[in-house]
Amino acid sequence: MPSKQKASDPVTHLIGGAVSGLCACIFVQPLDLIKTRLQQQQQAHLAFIKQGGQAGLTIAPLESTIWKTVFGIVKEGSVLSLWRGTAPTIVRNVPGAAMYFTVLNEARTLLARRKINNNGSERADINNASGSALPKLSNTENLIAGGASRAAIGFVMMPATVIKVRYESNLYNYKSMSGAFTSIFRTEGIRGLWAGFGATAMRDAPLAGLYVLFYEQAKTYLGNLRATSSYFDVSTPTIHMVAGVTAGFFSTTLTHPFDMLKTRMQLKPAEYKNVLQAARKVLMEEGAIGFLDGILVRTVRKSIHSAISWTVYEEVVRWHVSRKADHLV
Repeated sequence: MPSKQKASDPVTHLIGGAVSGLCACIFVQPLDLIKTRLQQQQQAHLAFIKQGGQAGLTIAPLESTIWKTVFGIVKEGSVLSLWRGTAPTIVRNVPGAAMYFTVLNEARTLLARRKINNNGSERADINNASGSALPKLSNTENLIAGGASRAAIGFVMMPATVIKVRYESNLYNYKSMSGAFTSIFRTEGIRGLWAGFGATAMRDAPLAGLYVLFYEQAKTYLGNLRATSSYFDVSTPTIHMVAGVTAGFFSTTLTHPFDMLKTRMQLKPAEYKNVLQAARKVLMEEGAIGFLDGILVRTVRKSIHSAISWTVYEEVVRWHVSRKADHLV
């Protein structure tokens, strides 16, 4: 069927992913920067308390509040300082999003075709109720496709992730991305470029799997609600946006401890050597509450980022499919 070919055209998903990644990372970069600084300030505060304000410790105890962090960043230069690290974010997110959505679509299409062959019957390939142009799968299939795709792309993009996190931090005085790469490679070797991958994979694979699961569930529910209720007459992009925010909130909240560990391992690899050691260190020094450090900013940031990226992506794919269909008429 033509619709299946169009929906699974890799170039369409590659372009849709790239455009969505660019829009989302520019819009939410300030929140990403604030999240990194908040987690960094928490570590500095703990170090000050631990050392009891000994001589030579220049970092004063800080309260990790959002507004103080924002004002501190702006005082470094201007409001544009909130977009520090945008260049490495774009370098990481645009190709990363393009590859992720392409691989995800291929994985979902493969699972959909496999189920069709196993059942010996056709199944719905388009979620018409929600206006989606993507393969419709079961919860388990969405969980597997999302998690496996994200883990694979995360490994490929890990060096860009490490450079991005350190570039945003004021612990390192990197002047350029190439300078950051050279410094990390020289001082830490090739392993330094994959610092925190264990925590990243443990965060990203479940996060992506849960996100796709929650997103498709919310999208289907809202699509069916629109089809059956005259009081819920909303546009398709609105459905995608609401589903994206909902899925982003729940998946991010459930996987936040791994993000916190990942950030610390990338900022201070000498102190946080691996996931288990880092988790024990946080638990002993800060208690269980330490695993929630930065959760508010990250949840807001991830919900907005996911809603924007998935809405833009779905609209690009839907526009391309409808445009191709018009040409065939």
